[in-house]
Amino acid sequence: MDTLFADIKFGLRTLQRNAGYTVACLLTLMLGIGSTTAAFSLVYGILLRPLPYAEPDRLVRLWEENAEGRRMSVAWANFADWQAQTRTIETMAAYSDAAVGTISGASEPVRVGTSAVSRGFLEVLGVTPARGRDFLPEEHRLGADPAVIVSDAFWRTSLGSSNLSDQYITIGTHRARIVGVMPPGFDYPAGAEIWYPLELNPQGESRTAHNYSAIGRLAIGANIEAAKRELDGLTQRFADDAGAEAVEMFFPRSSGVRSLHEELVGDLQTPLTILLGASLLVLLISCTNLASAGLARATARGREFAVRRALGGERSALLRLLLVENLLIAFAGAALGVMAAALVIRVLPLIAPAGLPRMDAVGLHPTVLAGAFGLTLLTALLYGLLPTLRLVEGRFGNVARIGRVETRSGVRVWKLLVATEVALAFVLLVGSVLLIRSFIAVTSVDPGYRKSGALLATVSPPLPHYVDESRRAYYDRLLDEISRLPGVEFAGLVSTPPMLNIPNGQVDVRNGVAPHVSGDYQLVGGEYFRSMGISVLSGRTFDARDHENVPDVVVVSRAFAEMAWPGQDPVGMQMTGGGMDIYGGTKRWATVIGVVDDVHQRDLTTAPRPAYYFSYRQRPFRSWQMTAVLQVRHDDPTALASAVRAAAQRVDPAVPVTISSIDSILSDALTPRRFTMLVLAVFSGVAMLLACVGIWGVVGYAVTRRRREIGIRMALGSEPHRVRGLVQRDYLLAAAVGGAFGLAASAILSRGLERLLFQIEPTDPITVVAVTIALAAATWIASYWPSLRATRISPLETMQSD
Repeated sequence: MDTLFADIKFGLRTLQRNAGYTVACLLTLMLGIGSTTAAFSLVYGILLRPLPYAEPDRLVRLWEENAEGRRMSVAWANFADWQAQTRTIETMAAYSDAAVGTISGASEPVRVGTSAVSRGFLEVLGVTPARGRDFLPEEHRLGADPAVIVSDAFWRTSLGSSNLSDQYITIGTHRARIVGVMPPGFDYPAGAEIWYPLELNPQGESRTAHNYSAIGRLAIGANIEAAKRELDGLTQRFADDAGAEAVEMFFPRSSGVRSLHEELVGDLQTPLTILLGASLLVLLISCTNLASAGLARATARGREFAVRRALGGERSALLRLLLVENLLIAFAGAALGVMAAALVIRVLPLIAPAGLPRMDAVGLHPTVLAGAFGLTLLTALLYGLLPTLRLVEGRFGNVARIGRVETRSGVRVWKLLVATEVALAFVLLVGSVLLIRSFIAVTSVDPGYRKSGALLATVSPPLPHYVDESRRAYYDRLLDEISRLPGVEFAGLVSTPPMLNIPNGQVDVRNGVAPHVSGDYQLVGGEYFRSMGISVLSGRTFDARDHENVPDVVVVSRAFAEMAWPGQDPVGMQMTGGGMDIYGGTKRWATVIGVVDDVHQRDLTTAPRPAYYFSYRQRPFRSWQMTAVLQVRHDDPTALASAVRAAAQRVDPAVPVTISSIDSILSDALTPRRFTMLVLAVFSGVAMLLACVGIWGVVGYAVTRRRREIGIRMALGSEPHRVRGLVQRDYLLAAAVGGAFGLAASAILSRGLERLLFQIEPTDPITVVAVTIALAAATWIASYWPSLRATRISPLETMQSD
């Protein structure tokens, strides 16, 4: 132990004397271990850590599929039959995804996410309220006394952590008592802050009204495959019993069953795996850099260790001394890396995509710290093994005389390290540039509407104060108020702004190639199409003539018209609102008055879907939430936010308003792509920087090793550029070899990015050429400046150096 402490003290003194080397190693380790620890924290928290529910491996997500295999939500009638007849699923529950609505009864009216849940919802998840209780069985029925459970955040912020015994809120048409508060961090379904019994509202018997999501807990001994086989059999019986209804596009033909964990994080597996792989490549480049720095230092200490061996120093003692030095640097660098990772984790929520699941589970957990400790030991071994073995292997021949070791094998090692750094950097740069070019391609897509200059104001007039007629009057007054605001060019209303979840359904058409067509359902009013810059291709859009007392009218998109009436003039044709409109079982036909251009409503990377637009004045029963869209004259549309909020307050101060802009909605839609691109770009930049620093150091040390030779060449009249070329040549050739290996590796690995690319192939030649040129230029510059020193060595300095 005394010997170990002595080695530690000696190692600290040695590292202190070589402050430049020590600082460079610490910074390199901080980048390598810090980036890897941060990436592993993200992967572990989101992908690997079990869900915070009881026996999470038994939880599954359920859905229905039509005859084409298209995924659909669950119809209540189908869910009820599944629940009653299944044997492979122990418990099952249905719920609605979080829908933002106006809630009264808190300190002030607020817009929060609500979810209707069926009996047994919390039982399936194995979670109980932290305060109060779960819903009682008798509360899950039509006509029961309404009850709600709220989130911890809502209880603290909107209710002021008050006593639950006498707390009520108004949700929809119900004045409900708050009976429970969920534990902090509970967020299922995502965005929900209030849960209420689904059975409070009447449920239809249609097997094509896909309104709910479903989860279940597998029975003991059952697996996902068995559950799917059973549900497929039950679903097939629906078709056998349904008769004519079974031919509809939205009629279920099979089921879908998937682990709830995979369902929540499945789409993130590819980007998070890529980020973890990129961080490991950065770590490898860091180790390569440190190995080259260690080799340079080992060669410089050759005389010291030759003397130690000559004086009787044992090889094991020398090995222990070097190991202690490496571990001191490794653990100090790891400490800095963990601190850097902790900072990154704290900043991550600010740049991560909104709604990224399980962000609350991301942190420096014991498993992550254990991984960082393992990385530290591995890193110390990787970068310290080669220099250590070269120092203690005993091949020092003339070291005592000239003070350094120079062998052909040593030069080959230097070249191998340079080639490795360039190859790894090449792979990261190709991936980064592919994502950057893909992102540019996505942002260049014409969405069919204006990308900026539009302000959005969303309102949800609460029930029971607002029903059909009063709701229509409210929107009329709101539209009138905001249209007269200074700075507003046009103002309109829409039920679902772009890039948000839009309802869709199958409608009936007359005189078309098929009796049924599927499309996205929108309600609009005012000057919506002009506010959004959507082109009118034929006919007209809604105006004052299209009120509630005249026959129904509708505007369709180009894709809808081409699908329903190909080769015909759609203006004057008729269609219904399908299952999206309810009129006591009767069909109400609407006449097409106009055709507008297609828009990217769901995302920018898929073709626009067919769409049809009804007037909110003729469909007030579906206008429980509307968004005012204002085209403004200001460069910054949010400058009108306070004026719009004041206008909404004048109409009804009890209806809260949420302000956003078309710019922010599009930006949020691109955040997942932007996040992956930025993180990989940062890793690539760090990798390129480390590679250049490594090449700089290798070439710089080559100049030091060859001082005598270079001085003699200069004395004999060699031209400076030839001397620089002599120094650069070997290492630039090694870099070229590394680039070739990197090219081959990137051609294979970049295929893992294929799902994240848009209009760009994984083997895109422009990307490869650009990366090759950039890396070649950076490598040449990194090797040029140290080689410039070679031309400044005078013969006199050479003769005096030894």
